[in-house]
Amino acid sequence: MYILYNLILIIITIVLSPFILFKLVTVPKYRGGISQKLGRVRKGVLRVLNNTRPIWVHAVSVGEVMAAHPLIRDLRKKYPNRKFILSTVTVTGNYTAKQRVPEADAVFYFPFDYPWIVRRVIRIINPAIVLVAETEIWPNFFRELRRQGIPSALINGRISPRSYGNYLKFRGFFTQVFDNVTLFCMQSEEDAGRIRDIGAPADKIRVTGNLKFDQKIPTTQQQPVSIAPGRKVITAGSTHRGEEAILLEIYSRLRKRYPDLVLIIAPRHPERFDEVSGLITSAGYECQRRTRLKGPVRDVVLLDTIGELRAFYGLCNIAFVGGSLVKVGGHNLLEPAAMKKPVIFSSYMFNFKEISEALIRSGGGIMVKDKDELYGKIDNLLADKELARSIGEKAFKVILENSGATARTIDAVHGLIIAK
Repeated sequence: MYILYNLILIIITIVLSPFILFKLVTVPKYRGGISQKLGRVRKGVLRVLNNTRPIWVHAVSVGEVMAAHPLIRDLRKKYPNRKFILSTVTVTGNYTAKQRVPEADAVFYFPFDYPWIVRRVIRIINPAIVLVAETEIWPNFFRELRRQGIPSALINGRISPRSYGNYLKFRGFFTQVFDNVTLFCMQSEEDAGRIRDIGAPADKIRVTGNLKFDQKIPTTQQQPVSIAPGRKVITAGSTHRGEEAILLEIYSRLRKRYPDLVLIIAPRHPERFDEVSGLITSAGYECQRRTRLKGPVRDVVLLDTIGELRAFYGLCNIAFVGGSLVKVGGHNLLEPAAMKKPVIFSSYMFNFKEISEALIRSGGGIMVKDKDELYGKIDNLLADKELARSIGEKAFKVILENSGATARTIDAVHGLIIAK
């Protein structure tokens, strides 16, 4: 099966090579760390390692980096003499890791999953253990770790319903892949059952909880922009194509009732900043881009920076989390919850099913089915300050009641670390 996997990998690379080259030339984010992805280990990483065996944590993008942060922080306290390195796949994840995870001794890009590339990188780094956040399953990488006698653990693991069905179609292959993974630390019993069905050995699976509940997010922060006292603010975070137009339509309707209302839009992908700016202008508003903002906020702010979203959740009255009105699967609901804000999202939350359900059960999260219901719920919250405050408090309580995954994960991997 591995032969077939690698053959498919090579064929896909050859077929897509013109498109890949075009993207590398025309889109800067695709060039980010390309030499590292092809197997070069930066001199800065080698200097940090200095012939020691580090704990290697891999987190694909921003959400995984922030989830892994409390684990890295507490692992460093437990193993102060160890070096910690953190790899990412995306440019935004790499930037966030460098800015927000000071406990990492080095940050770099994860190598492409070709046998000769991962073999070289693993041999040079020679980690004591590799901890892979969520469900980043790289067959050649895990097999090479086992060949070199290096333990690995999937941490904060989850299997979405959609992914579960796809994995089951290739259960025979994933049974082989999972045989190379030393430990599976899953978020829930449901996730544990799914990965067992896909082929993970039952004796390797632990339920440790969701690390995202352990993010230490301060509830008070300096206000990032100047907003006149008394103005109400909606922050729409991690939005996708199709959502901004709906939000702007709702905002225009709400402005008739709340003339001083402010809307902050934070697109999920930086390459869409200009597109969203055009949508704001087309809706009849001056687009105040965060990077060019001077003076107080007037109407609509485009958050065109990376790493500031939680601060903008902190200043809002109501938070909407994107990727949920369109079929994306949702994004992190816990950042606004940690700021004690009422959290609104729509029905496409399959990537954050457990968190969204926990918020709904607690009364701290509101799921809406469409734009009309979204308008109605925001209107209710804007009109009733006490209701908004109460829902925000309930959202925060969910975080307090579900914390502890970091400690359970460390307990689970401790034996693998001390063995090295």
